[in-house]
Formats: sequence, C-alpha cells, structure tokens
Amino acid sequence: MNFLLLFVITAFLVLLAVPFIPNRYKGYAALFASLWIAVLSSVMSVASLIGQEVSFTWVTSFIWGNIPFAIDTLSAWFILVINLIVVPAVWYSPGYLHGYKQSANLSLHYVMLVWMHLSMVMVCMVQSGLAFLFVWEVMSLSSFLLVIFENRQRMTLRAGLNYLIQMHISVIFLMIGFFIVYQSEGGFEFSRIGTYFSRHNNIPVFLLFFIGFGFKAGIVPLHTWLPHAHPAAPSHVSGIMSGVIVKMGIYGIFRMVTFLQEDWLFIGNLILVTGMITGIYGILHASVQKDMKRLLAYCTIENVGLILMGMGLGLVGQHAGNTFLMIAGYGSALFHVLNHALSKALLFLGSGAVYRSVHTRDMDKMGGLFKVMPKSAGLFLVGSLAIAGLPPLNGFLSEFILFFGFLKGIMLPDTSESIIIILGITAIALIGGLSVLTFTKTFGSIFLGTPRFPLSPDISEPSVIMRRPQYLLVIVMILVMLLPFFTFGVVSDIVASVFHIALGNAQASGLAVLLQKVSLVLVMFVALVLVILSLRNSVTRQLPEKYGETWGCGSLQASSRMEYTASSFTRSIGKLFASLLPVRKRYQRVQKEEIFPESARYDYRYDDWVEARIIRPFGRWLNRFSFISLRIQDGRLQWYILYGLLFILVIILLTWLNVI
Repeated sequence: MNFLLLFVITAFLVLLAVPFIPNRYKGYAALFASLWIAVLSSVMSVASLIGQEVSFTWVTSFIWGNIPFAIDTLSAWFILVINLIVVPAVWYSPGYLHGYKQSANLSLHYVMLVWMHLSMVMVCMVQSGLAFLFVWEVMSLSSFLLVIFENRQRMTLRAGLNYLIQMHISVIFLMIGFFIVYQSEGGFEFSRIGTYFSRHNNIPVFLLFFIGFGFKAGIVPLHTWLPHAHPAAPSHVSGIMSGVIVKMGIYGIFRMVTFLQEDWLFIGNLILVTGMITGIYGILHASVQKDMKRLLAYCTIENVGLILMGMGLGLVGQHAGNTFLMIAGYGSALFHVLNHALSKALLFLGSGAVYRSVHTRDMDKMGGLFKVMPKSAGLFLVGSLAIAGLPPLNGFLSEFILFFGFLKGIMLPDTSESIIIILGITAIALIGGLSVLTFTKTFGSIFLGTPRFPLSPDISEPSVIMRRPQYLLVIVMILVMLLPFFTFGVVSDIVASVFHIALGNAQASGLAVLLQKVSLVLVMFVALVLVILSLRNSVTRQLPEKYGETWGCGSLQASSRMEYTASSFTRSIGKLFASLLPVRKRYQRVQKEEIFPESARYDYRYDDWVEARIIRPFGRWLNRFSFISLRIQDGRLQWYILYGLLFILVIILLTWLNVI
C-alpha cells in the first residue's frame, strides 16, 4: 500500500512541477521520476522473483470497491523489462529534443512519459478488471499524446488518431470479456476469470481477451496502427512503444493463458498459427520498406509472431502433459520478450541519431554514414545482429530455444500436431532468413557505400547523452548473452510458478545448461575470430603498403547511382510475394509528344495488405453508408416528428405482440 501511495505522489508531483521547470531541465526531472518508479517497482519485483509474496489491497469507495494489487513472478518479469527500456529511453530524450522551443509541448511530453511508465507498471500489478481497464486507458491516452508530439504535421496527427481509435476498439473487447465474467461470478477480480473458465467453455471469452490484447500486441490483422504510429512518434517513444507497450498486449494474453482450465490444444494451435502468420507477414513487409522506422515497426510485428509461437508451443505442451515443451515454449516466449525489447529499443534510439543527422527516414537517400558516425554505426550493428537472431548475440539464444522446442515437438504422438509443428519450424527458418536479409539491407543502405545524396558537413556523432543509454542497452544485451543460464533459469522458474509445474524434469532444467554451452561456444568462436584478426593485423602492419585502382568491371568512375538502394536490394522479394505486397505507385506519365522529356518522376511504396484489401474498402463502404444516413437528417422538423411517431408505433406494436 505504501508503495502505491508513493507511485501516486510521484505521478502528481511530476504533473504539478514539470511545467514550471526550465526547458533544459524538464527531461532530467522526468528521468529522476522514472528512475524512482523503476527502483520502487524493481525492488518489489525482485522480492517476488526470490519467493516473497507481494500483494496488498487498496480500500476505496463503494464505486471501485477494494482493489487488489499483486506482483507474482509473471508481473515481476514484465515490470523489470519495462524498467530496463523506459529508463534509457527517458535518459535519451533530452538529447533528442535538444533545441525544441515549445515549452507547453515539452511539459506535456515529459509528464506523459512518466505517466506512461507508471501506467505500464500498474497494468502488471492490478488484479481487478475495472481498475485494470482504467490504468490500461491511462497507458493508451498517455502514449497517444506522446505519439502526436509533432501535432502540427497532418500525418502525425492522423497516425495518432488511428492508434487511439484502434486502442478503444480493443478496450471494447476487453470490457465485454470482463463483463461476462462479472455477470457469471459477481466480481471483477482476476481470480474470478479462472473460476469462470473452470465452469464454462474457455474458448469464447478467451477469444474476446485475445482480440482485445491482440490490438495492443500488434497481431496480424490487428496490427495496422504500428507502421503509422512508430514513424510518427519521437524515436525514444517509438523505442518504448515497440519495446514494452506492445508487450503489454503479450502480458495480457499470457495472463489469460494462465487462467485456462481446458481447450489448451485448440487455443494453442490458434495462437501458434496466428504467430506464424504474424511473423511471416511482419518480416515480409519489413524487408521491402525504405522508411527505416516503418521497417522497424514491421520487424516488431515479426517478433510478436515469434513470441506467440512460443506461447502456442507451451499450450500444446500443456495439453500433452509435456513439461519440456511447456518450459521451452513459454520460456522462449518470455526470454524473447526481453531480447526483443532490448534490441528494438537500441535500434529505435539509433535510428533517432541517424534522423537527427540526415533529417530523413528514407534509406534510399542515405549511405556512407559509417565514415562520419562510426560509433552510432557500431551500436546499430549490434542491434541489427541481435534482432536478426544471429549468433552470438542475445536474440539468437531465445530463438534457439524456440527452434529446439519445435524440433522436440515433432515427436508428439498426434500426427496432425506434428504437421503443425513442422510448419512452425519452416516458419522460423523463413523468418530467420528474411530477417538477416532485411537487416543486411538496413545497415548497408544507411551506413555503408557512398552517400547517395550530398551529406551536410555538419553531420557528426550524436551527443553523449544520446549515446550513453545505447551503451547501457548494449551492456545488458552482452550480459544476457554471457549468462543465458541465469536468464533462462529465471524464466523457467516463472513458468513453473505460474503454471504450477515441478522443475525436477531433467530435460527442462537441461535446457538452461544447453543454452550456457551454446553461449560458451559462441563466445569462444568470437574470441578465436578476434585473435585471428589481431594476428593478421600484426603481420600485415609490417608489410609495405601498395595503392592501385580498384577494378570496377571496366568502369573507372563508380558513382553512388550504381549502388544498390534499399528499394532495389529487396526488389526481388517484392516481386516474388507480389500478391501479399501491394504496391502504390506515383509517377508522372510521359506524353507521346515528349520524346526527350526534361524531367520525369517515379515513386512507389509497398502498401500494407490488410489496410489495402480490408480496412480501406471497409472505410469506403462506411463512408457511403454514412452519406446515405445523412438523408435522414435533413433539418426538416416535419420529418423528425414523423420519425418520432413511427418509433412510438413500433413500440406499441412490439408491446402488443408481447415482444417487449
């Protein structure tokens, strides 16, 4: 209870104090508040992870009733991940917003950063449906106000409204789910959901929660807010949204999974197939993007797919009574929540540094930044390797466990289940290959080669305050890479705790040992490569240097126009999957009489299939229907009186027929 009071006091102190603090100190005030929230919540989370019970009740008025709060091991894991991402992002923000003059926008921005942090922590703590919806709404509203920081830009405002509308559609599904449980069990406490599932069919209400949380998680086809909101928001906000706000949807789904009493196989297969579709759809769209932040947004969708696949595998294992599959599936999902949050936050902070330098997100206009921003390039490379799931970084380790779990799942006695598992293995392989291609393109287009447009002479490394949070994220990633035994041990304990299973299974505990061996081999491999490179450098340094012209296939003067752009790099992917990747073209048509046109223009961008084929047609139909309904409201009083009389007649008729 005391901790809760401290949270509330912190939130309102920030609200009252930040507007009166000079602009250059507002960010540091927000950082101090976020650190304070992180320390308090982390202390409780660590206590929960080591076995201490953390729960209390807030006694309120008759409207809210008593609101239970608790931090179990699952909540603790998500709270720690939130703190690991939000604190570096808030630390980064004063550097990114340096020079911004509008005091009112800055005050609102920093207040909302702290409120969003606090609301995410509270989402993981609260155990009452009604209070949960309240803090969920605070989280959505604060993130909406952060997205529209540059609200004078039409596209930013549109992206923010799109996000807000979709979040409220998701709340409708959650409200219906909680209301059904309330009607049956007489209370909004989370514990009653488990009771409800023990007495009723689990599938209908679980689907309501799955759709509601699926909007926040960015599950295909409920994902369409991500590719708009992430590019529109400031980079540190994008890092938080991709790193942890999306994970609040994952947390909600995971929490509902823990309450299930039956139908594990059906729900597991549903989540598994949804994860496969989400992962492949996300990485396919990411691979053809030329807007670097839009690319990262689609990559987030891909990783949500991988997390769902882990969750689905865990449910299948739960149905089969296979402890190993439960640990591998649920454990890899939780492990990947951490790894994706770290690497994606690092990449978004890195993209912010690039954007501040070149003032564009279009990778077709970049190139050669490695020479002027080598430190940023190195940090971005680390993030790219991790998110692509390449060894030896942390992203590889969680994907390895997921892949290993799927391989073991082939041995399930049910043939149909084995087929789904084989499809899952194929999906992981396809996602992995496309992911490597995507981030090879991203890093190469931004940092390598020669500039495709003249770079400003002022381009340089970002300020120290923008780089240090990125170093902090890299350090955490390296620690996870070096100590997977510890990290996977923690997530295994969480799975054992929330699903009430014993960890005595030798295979399950052997996963952590296997992971440590893999990590050791990878570290030895990296060390060997470094030793070989050092020896090579020491030998070649003593040799005389010779300079000559680079052989250029007969061309003596290579130019940046000969380089692959981000678009051309993956053009073949666009053609291969043309049915899933609709193209929107804009070009200036050349007239017949223009034999030698002085100028020409051709531009294209890949559209989102769900938006182009489902949402926009539905929107157009809705618009037409709205115009038809306008005829009803034409401003003539006599028509309105007639409507009233018709309504009364209908009521009388229904009453006479005993319908109402």
